[in-house]
Amino acid sequence: MNRLFILTLLLFSVLHSSHFFVGETLDYKVSYGFVTAGNARMLVKKTKNANELEIISRAWSEVLFFFHVDDTVRSTVTADSLLPKVFNQKISEGSYKRNLLTIYDFKTKRAIIKDTAFSSSKLKHGIDTVITLDGGERCILSAFYLARTLDLKPGDTAYFNAISGVKKYKLKVICHRREVINTALGKRNCLVIEPVIQGDGLFKAKGRLTIWLTDDEERLPVLMTSRVAIGSIKASLIGVRRE
Repeated sequence: MNRLFILTLLLFSVLHSSHFFVGETLDYKVSYGFVTAGNARMLVKKTKNANELEIISRAWSEVLFFFHVDDTVRSTVTADSLLPKVFNQKISEGSYKRNLLTIYDFKTKRAIIKDTAFSSSKLKHGIDTVITLDGGERCILSAFYLARTLDLKPGDTAYFNAISGVKKYKLKVICHRREVINTALGKRNCLVIEPVIQGDGLFKAKGRLTIWLTDDEERLPVLMTSRVAIGSIKASLIGVRRE
């Protein structure tokens, strides 16, 4: 894994340090087909430790939407390389509840995982285990933000090692093309990228996930679309704030 991770960074020069999005809050409208299903927010903030950042993603459904969703994902990462230290995913979707905690220790090459899920108040699974790290593994949030720092061009592909729950897998990010799209922030030149994800995580989907990143220094994810079992979900950026 170390060689693969180093090769990735050598092949794709980094645009900025990870600090270019510190204090950034991204707000999204989430649509299911033609219906507004809810909202989402992604933000990065400093912690009390100068060498750490906290990435937070939350998605919640509209009050009148037929399916209740309130999901929060938090990842504490190193400020320089965005390597995860603590990952916590709390899911509340209808009768399904899940709390996943992963603590990364790259010095000992171990990850401590505690994962509990309930469906209709009945225990679906309870996991308390340790897995071996190869080095440089990402959680889905740290991989997403690291991808924003890469100088991707159409035809490029970046690779990451990642873990989701107790599963270790390869994460591939493909840059397909450039495209101009209309957004709530105006017309933007974008790079169209596709993370090929195995396992579950922030962007769990039955089909393809496509992300439009602005083709500029900000690399804003202005649009994300994904096919699900029935229909499609779209997250459109409607606001950007910076502290």
